[in-house]
Amino acid sequence: MTCDLVALTRRQPDVFAVADGMIAMGEPLELRGGDPEPTQLFDAERRLLVSIEDPVLVSVPTEVGRLLGADVAARVAAPVWWVEVRASGDVPDATRVARRFADDLVRWAGGIVYPDNLTEPPALSWRAADAGAAPQHAGHQQGAGNVIR
Repeated sequence: MTCDLVALTRRQPDVFAVADGMIAMGEPLELRGGDPEPTQLFDAERRLLVSIEDPVLVSVPTEVGRLLGADVAARVAAPVWWVEVRASGDVPDATRVARRFADDLVRWAGGIVYPDNLTEPPALSWRAADAGAAPQHAGHQQGAGNVIR
């Protein structure tokens, strides 16, 4: 099964520069393709690990919410660049490489990666909270989260 990620960036991302940077930092990858084909990252055995679609500008404010949900839309404001990153499902290291690429992309161009792999807080028993009080989770802060404007 493939692993699909979406990088939503504030500035137009340079897919090749980020992939080249990963290679320069020791990832044993081969970079192929690009405009108009997807950019692809292969491992040392020449197996396809990651396919990266060309960035697309999303300028309609409601589009991110329609596609990824209101919680994601609340964290990013259009216009943003949408980059789909797809890891091959049958190669063991593909998901790690895809996640690293997407994380590096937003590190350099600003933004967020969806899904962001934040774990849900543990469920609390109704007995753990005072009657009428909202349950509080460890590490939860009201209004926390990165909002891109």
